[in-house]
Amino acid sequence: MEHEFITPTYIKEYVFCPMLFYNKYVIGLLEPETEVMLEGSQEYLRDESRWRERKTLLNERRIKADRILFSYPLTSRKYRIHGIADTIFWTNHKMNVLEIKYSESLGLFRNHLYQVAAYALMAEEEFRQAAYKIILFYKAKRRWIEQRFTAQLRAHVIRIIEEIWAILEGGVIPEPKLRTACTSCWYKRFCYP
Repeated sequence: MEHEFITPTYIKEYVFCPMLFYNKYVIGLLEPETEVMLEGSQEYLRDESRWRERKTLLNERRIKADRILFSYPLTSRKYRIHGIADTIFWTNHKMNVLEIKYSESLGLFRNHLYQVAAYALMAEEEFRQAAYKIILFYKAKRRWIEQRFTAQLRAHVIRIIEEIWAILEGGVIPEPKLRTACTSCWYKRFCYP
């Protein structure tokens, strides 16, 4: 498969499991859609046009935004990545990137953190301004998690993007690593035949 750009979803899936990423985007094996996946997709489509709800969410958090962009398409030519950011907003001229998730999580998933970091990286290139915070909102549990977009986090997401491109273009094959998540993974049959 030839790729001109990758998306933050690639980053989310690669961080979750490099072998899942490899099987899906290099080999082309697609997991049959489950009911949970379908529900998540339907919820996303319902939410996609709910800019008022996002604005209300910022008001609930008592955030006085100078400027807000919803469902904003971003592209980084430098890192060859593109996607649509849920919400980008500025407070006191500082840029923040918000990603809404539909999982039941009470804590932060690493793969979600790096996914929203990729949006922040693209927003920095688009607006020629450093991103101040990245924020995840887990809608089901109404959990708001924010983190500064530090130089270390920026460097780490860039390294992940480079690793992904090495797999897509360089023929690098990740090593399977048995983890707890493997027990319920549809792709495990291809990692451990």
